[in-house]
Amino acid sequence: MLRTLLAAVVLITTTLAAAGSSEQAPADEYFGPFKYSALSVRTKIDQLGRAYNERWEDDASIVHDAGLVESSLRVWAQRYPKDRWLAPAAYHLAQLYQEVQTQSARNHARAMYQFLAQNFPNSKEAHVARLRLQQGFPALHDEPAVSPTPSPYAPASPSAAPSVSAPPPSAAPEPSPSAKP
Repeated sequence: MLRTLLAAVVLITTTLAAAGSSEQAPADEYFGPFKYSALSVRTKIDQLGRAYNERWEDDASIVHDAGLVESSLRVWAQRYPKDRWLAPAAYHLAQLYQEVQTQSARNHARAMYQFLAQNFPNSKEAHVARLRLQQGFPALHDEPAVSPTPSPYAPASPSAAPSVSAPPPSAAPEPSPSAKP
């Protein structure tokens, strides 16, 4: 009796694991030409968002790199269309595109919102995407310049050297210490 019950539990858990794995992308499967996993797609979107907000990269570079991430996301969506992380990842990417202040980025954002509305119509992300498409985007505005990155190979500037208040070296010999205190 115990063996039968144990066998049934093993059969049920194996069946559920197999059913779940066919809908969800495994963590060790890689998509697109740059072989991003589902986890690395989401991580890369976060990294690009930080690079944009901190102004480490220019807009064209961010849109280019986001396009590489998007190619992996679309392959992931083809293979695992019911993956529960697809809609949030696509929405996050659309938000990144929308934040970048170029027309090219806005075109990508519009396409990503349309992708969400078509492929995940019942998700909350698709609902917000439809609202964004209906309302339009805010006007483009000026951005601060990209932060300059100092070269790690540049020689240190003289003003950057710490100042030490030591007497200048002299050529005259110093008197020898006396034996008396």
